[in-house]
Amino acid sequence: MRKPSAILLFSKPPRITRSNQDEPYAALPWEDLDALFTALLGDVLEHACRLSDADILLYRHQADLSDDFLHPFGDRIKCSTLLNGSLTENVHHAVEAAFAGLYQRVVVLLENHPVLDTAFLAKIVQQLSYEDDCLVVGPALEGGCFLIGMKSNHSELFEKTDQDPLVKPNVLMKRLCGTDSILFLTQPTYLLDSGFSLARLKGDLDKTDGLSPGFPKRTYEMFKLIDKKYRLKKPAR
Repeated sequence: MRKPSAILLFSKPPRITRSNQDEPYAALPWEDLDALFTALLGDVLEHACRLSDADILLYRHQADLSDDFLHPFGDRIKCSTLLNGSLTENVHHAVEAAFAGLYQRVVVLLENHPVLDTAFLAKIVQQLSYEDDCLVVGPALEGGCFLIGMKSNHSELFEKTDQDPLVKPNVLMKRLCGTDSILFLTQPTYLLDSGFSLARLKGDLDKTDGLSPGFPKRTYEMFKLIDKKYRLKKPAR
């Protein structure tokens, strides 16, 4: 049975640059970065699947994210294939499809950040139930957004005209401020678009209780695996 809310997620490749090989994680092989970003997505999926009143809609290329990976989540995840276009075009299409499917509240995750746990997502969905028309915006410290929740179809936020709103964060923020909706802002967080931000995430997880229910175990285990794999050996004495 269709639930009243939908959480939209997207399987995306790593976006970090490799221009500075001294940057943390910048010199990793692509297969290791892919595995790390798959772990990020897996933890966010697990958090989202714990919401009792939301359907989880995942957009992916099946060749990049197998059914075996999704098997532990059972039938909680509804999968669709990504279009052969940009992330912005896929987000626009996904929002259109969600409201055409009669969902009353739609939360778009633009960043697969594993600290976006179940309690946080539940607060977003709850906030969307109060006002007739509102937008819940998760601002990123670097500019732009990591999340947008909406109660009516605002797919126009992701239209690609002369500028891509996900490539140019100021464009997206200008469009958000130009709506007639009430805007609610969450606490900001950082994007995982650089080796430095990945190192920051690893440091944050090192200081977190690994036994807490919302701890992103997949991500942390992948960080530990990478650290072990590439740790420099000490010279013999």
